[in-house]
Amino acid sequence: MEKLEFLKDTSTGIEVISLEQVNIVYPPHTHIGHYIIGIITHGSVSISIGDRKYVCKNGEYFSVAPDVCHSIVPNAAHYSMITICLPYGNDTDRDLDTIKNKIIGNPVIDMKIAAAAEQVHISSYHMIRKFADENGITPHKFQLQCKVRKAQELLEQDNKVIDVAQMLGFCDQSHLDRAFKKQVGISPDEYSKSAILSKP
Repeated sequence: MEKLEFLKDTSTGIEVISLEQVNIVYPPHTHIGHYIIGIITHGSVSISIGDRKYVCKNGEYFSVAPDVCHSIVPNAAHYSMITICLPYGNDTDRDLDTIKNKIIGNPVIDMKIAAAAEQVHISSYHMIRKFADENGITPHKFQLQCKVRKAQELLEQDNKVIDVAQMLGFCDQSHLDRAFKKQVGISPDEYSKSAILSKP
């Protein structure tokens, strides 16, 4: 039987996610400010990390550095996995961090590619390519990822799903549901019911 649990220690920012007997596909995405360590406890998955591909089986682990694009695809009907997300501080600056940090700080910002490109003095085309090279995904996908992450925070504060969708500028609740499930693996409602917060 499929089971997902999210544990977040709000005093340290450490997150533990337990997935049992799932067949969730995680499309290419990054984790902002977190190192990821995953352990496959049942079954097998194919993992792409940057430009490398691996098969990770029962008892094996993988790790992903912050801001590295990765994806997970099951190799069988079901797999089980535990992941630990460890926060880190980032001291390095890259050319497009100004734009990235604006999105992180305000994921609902109405970001126009042309204006963002002008801000860093390159063409829109080069800005999109350079952003994807530095972050593994396009600015649009990065912004959507940040919106979903913000949705998780708002749901942890007992906000209703429909209100969260409106706060974050989604067209409607079903738009949030689709984006959330694609990134997190479950719906916002399921997340609200499964998230366990450890407070100081």
